[in-house]
Amino acid sequence: MYSGLLIKESLCDEHILDCVEIKNVEIWATDNIPKYWTAISFESKDEEFPKKLSKALNDDYEMLWYVDMEYNGIKYIVLKDNVLKYRIGDFTEREAVMNKCRELGIPQQQLDWSE
Repeated sequence: MYSGLLIKESLCDEHILDCVEIKNVEIWATDNIPKYWTAISFESKDEEFPKKLSKALNDDYEMLWYVDMEYNGIKYIVLKDNVLKYRIGDFTEREAVMNKCRELGIPQQQLDWSE
């Protein structure tokens, strides 16, 4: 089962939420646009969830949104039209994914996902 956290405002297609079981919801005040973010902790049994989510992410704001999630010892970093993954604990694979994220424009300070 996939588990992670996504920001509702990162979605251009909220129908993706039909593929998840919502575990928790929080509202976060930010210094970004939009000012408030809705953080949704989720789980999903949908085997195609990373691919579907990559199609549902927003690219309207001047920021790159991504979702990190886990499934069966694999960390997934899902960006608009892009799914990256590595085995949790494999620091070489993690660094390769982080380098790809940097190439795509994600700032270093945002590459702080947990394992």
